[in-house]
Order: sequence, then structure tokens, then C-alpha cells
Amino acid sequence: MARGLAVMFDGLKLRQARAAAVDGQGMSAAELARRIGATKAQILAYENGTSRPDPRRIKRLADELGIEPLQLSDLSGSTDWTLADLRRASALRAADLSGQLGLSLRAYRRLETEGFVPAHRFGLMEQLAEALGIPVLEAEEYLCRAPLLSQRLDDVREPLTCLLTYYLSPQTLSKPGADDPEIVTLAALYRRPPLALSRIVGHEITRLRSMKRREAGFQAAADFGATSEEQAKGRQAALAEAQKIRILIDGLPQQMDAFFRGMLPQDVWRVLALFHALRPLGGWLSSEQLQTDPDHLHRIPAHLLERRATGKDSTRSEYRISEQGAKHCTTYRPWYDVCYPAVQSFVHVHERALAGHMQHSDLHDFFAQADAVLLSFDGLLCRLFGQNLQSVSDRLLQSAQSLQLPLAPQTPRDPVGMLRALVRHGSRTQIRQLDQLLTGFETEAARHAVPLPGVQPLLRTLTEGNCRLAVVTDHASSAVEAFLERLPAEISTSRITVFGRPGDPELMKPNPHGLARATAALKAPYDRTLLVGESVADALAAQSAGIAFIGVAATTRRARILHKAGATRTVASLRTITAILKEQQESS
Repeated sequence: MARGLAVMFDGLKLRQARAAAVDGQGMSAAELARRIGATKAQILAYENGTSRPDPRRIKRLADELGIEPLQLSDLSGSTDWTLADLRRASALRAADLSGQLGLSLRAYRRLETEGFVPAHRFGLMEQLAEALGIPVLEAEEYLCRAPLLSQRLDDVREPLTCLLTYYLSPQTLSKPGADDPEIVTLAALYRRPPLALSRIVGHEITRLRSMKRREAGFQAAADFGATSEEQAKGRQAALAEAQKIRILIDGLPQQMDAFFRGMLPQDVWRVLALFHALRPLGGWLSSEQLQTDPDHLHRIPAHLLERRATGKDSTRSEYRISEQGAKHCTTYRPWYDVCYPAVQSFVHVHERALAGHMQHSDLHDFFAQADAVLLSFDGLLCRLFGQNLQSVSDRLLQSAQSLQLPLAPQTPRDPVGMLRALVRHGSRTQIRQLDQLLTGFETEAARHAVPLPGVQPLLRTLTEGNCRLAVVTDHASSAVEAFLERLPAEISTSRITVFGRPGDPELMKPNPHGLARATAALKAPYDRTLLVGESVADALAAQSAGIAFIGVAATTRRARILHKAGATRTVASLRTITAILKEQQESS
């Protein structure tokens, strides 16, 4: 009799299953005995609890009764079962599972007793879960109760503590290498390459150093705060940060163990990471769209990726990342990044290619046909208020209250949005006063606003070309002019006309008024005018005006937002536009 069966096998369940067999007609003990090659007395002994069947016989009993072997087990203590317990209750021997998984019996025993997954057996947890007929996450739970796992992780703590103590000391700025003795010890305990351990531990040391600096800052406030209230807040924040550090360090051995159990090979991780980067765009992708080997998709564990058949004959497949896949990426991406550094650049390049951005040839045609180019301002050329956005909003809100303007619960918190929302509730005088106040804030902020990356080369290239140029914005004209005045002299800002916030805030974007006004002033046909912007309001205003729109979307999330607003033409950055314009100028 196999070890553990005497505890888990339930004779009463066998009797109940026999009574319910054959569509409820029942099966006699003699008939069941005949079918499995036993005696009636043995069947009755199993049911009475005086004898217990071995795994093979449990399997035959379950098969003949049309149930799963687990249905013949006492599940009352299953929340404490180990993987070995589950295997025995499933009527499987260690030799049965080791054969199914392609492991030596010794390797399989280590899996059960230590929770140890051999290196280079990627996808083993999924195979194990499939063999036992349970979800992968449930298989993880059983494995985490392996009897010797806690001892193995305790062995990890000593060298790991030595590493963290040394490298987190104030006088040490370096990180451990693959030849560090403690790293070598950790690599032996996890049975993984020392280089992988050194990179992962090095990443965590960098992370912990940052947390330690925050803790020190909070402690400084606790010790030297100007008021007792500031000191109390500092002490509370320092204690909270110290608690986060302890939790991170305490959980590191288990987290690394879980990572190594489910770690994907580089080529497979590359595809899953790309799916995760593209997740904000939604939708399904084929291997052709991903430009990847279908074999890499098939090697991604099933619980990490959703699959569906497409096409008339359902022979094609499309894929998207699952919730569990997204969680896997979010949890372990920093460690994958340090273990597989080349994947980061691959994902970045392909993310842009798959985010629905315009092809260079189409972009070239758009600018070749444009007589006038209109530009948005805040968010495209600069971040007008930057880190002061909240303080400006608060000051504008206070002014609105002092003017006795009614504030709805859903009043936007950005200054321009606030003005747009309040215009329906205030008198002309109130709105004019608020507008003047906001203009002052905007103009002052513009004197310090820094051009966003790629802005100066774009404006330099545009002003060297033949297109008529304008900035069309819901911010004050004086703010845009103050910003342009601070640009380098080689940018001919005199060629850029500014169309700022209209006198009636109701005419702000997405109303097309500003675009129509600019187009008329520049004497450019609508079908030869182009707006470059980054917001949904820009996109909707261009659609209403009948003007072509190109959205700048630095992230897939921004691309998705613009696409949902009907802006199907996007680019990843202003540098893309600048490159196209330079090509045109060089070829003309």
C-alpha cells in the first residue's frame, strides 16, 4: 500500500459512487470486483475501511465507476496537502508522473520534497498542472507546501542577508558580480547560473537603496521638522518605509523561487513581453502581425496567453495576453529585463511598429500635400504647468469660489478644463475675470516652460520649409508667444502665427472654431491643412473642421485613446515627423 493512502482514501465515498453508478441504477460489489479483477470481500473491505487500495486499483475503481480518483478521497484536509498528497489521491505513483513529465525519478522526487524545478525545464509547471487536471496556480500552491522547501529557502537567507548587509551599507556603491562567493552559494541552492542571480540581486539592491534613501529623508523630517506635526508625519512615514523594506527582504527568497519555477526562455519571453506592451491597444494579434515564429507562441504556457481560431475554416489563430500573463509580466518584468537585456530594445521597436502608427510613406505624402501645418501647444510643445499644475488648479478654484461661481462635483481639475466647465454657470464678467487670472498664470508658466524632446528640431525644420505655420491652442496667446520668444534664434518663430484661447470659452476645442479661424487667416484650403496634436480634443476638433489630423502618441495607451476617438493616423514621436520633413527638404 502506497504511503499516505490510508489517510486519504474514503471507503464511504466508494460505496456512494458504487450506488450511483450505471446512471443511478447502482453496481453490486461483486460486479465491481469482477470488473477490476478483485474479490467482493476486497471491495467491501475498502468500503468498510479495513483495507486500502493502492494507486493502480484506485484508478481502476474510478474508471469503472465513471468518476475521477479524487472523488474517492477524503478532501477534508486537502488545504494542507502537498504535491505528493495530491498525486496519491489522484491514483498516481511517482513513477507515473515522472514519466509523463519526462523527468528522472530522482528529479521528480526533488520536485515533490523540495519544490525544486530543474533548470531549462521551461513550462514544467503547466505540464504538471495538466497531468493532475488542475490550474497552474493551484499546482503552485501544492508545490509551495513541499516538506523541505522551507528548509531550502532558509538556507538561501544566510548568503542573501550577507549580500544585502554589505551592499546596502552607506560606503558601498557597487553591486555583486557572478563570482561573488555568496552569489555562487545562492546559484547552487537555486540550481541556476550565477550570472542570473547576480543580476537579479543587483536589481533588488538598487531598488532597496532607493527605499533606504526615502527612509532617511523621512527620518530627517522626523528629527528636524519645523513643527511637531511635521516630525510626527516624518516618523510615521519612516516607519512605513522601513516596514516595506523588511517585507521586501523577507519575501525575496520565495519570490525568486517562484520566478525560477515559471521562468520563460528568452525567445518566448520576448513574445510575451511584446503582448504585454501592446495590451493597452486591446484586440487580438496573429503570428504574422507579430512577425514571430509560431513555435514561440505555442511555447508560451496556456494560462499566460489566450488563443482563438479565426478564418472561414478556423485554421488560423490569433492571440492576446491573459490576466495571468499580464500579472506575470508586471511582477517579473524587472528581473527578465536584467536577465535578458536585449529584449527591452526589441519590444520597444516592435511596440511602436504595432501600435497602429502611420507608415513613413503615408506620412511623407501627407506633408508633401500640406500648404499649412497647425500645431497644438500644451502637451505637444511643452508641459506648461509641469509640476505646478495642482497648485495652479487650486488657486484658480479658490478664485472661482471667491467670484461665487457654482462648482459641480465633477469639475475638472486642470485649469483649462475648469474654465470650460465653469463657463456654463457664470456671467460674462465672472468668466472674463477668471480668464484673465488664468492668462496670468499661463504666461508666467510659459516663461519657464522647457520644450519637450524633439520640439526644437521640429520647429527649426518647419520654419525652414515653405508651409504656413500656426499654433492653435486653448491657452492664452500671450503664453504661447512667451514660450516662442525663449527658443533659440535659429528658429524663425516670426513665421509662426498664434491663435490662442477664444474670447468665448464655449468655442474652445473640441469646437472647430480655432482651427477654422487659423485656416482662414493662413488662406489655406481645408484639404491641404494639417493639424499635429496629442489630445482627444485636438482630434475631435480636426474631424469637425474637416482637417487632416496626425496624433503624437508616445505610448500604446495614448495611441489607443486617440484611435478610439477616431484618430487613425498617429506617430510615436515628433522626431518621426522631423525626419520626414528633412527628407522632403533634401529631395526638393
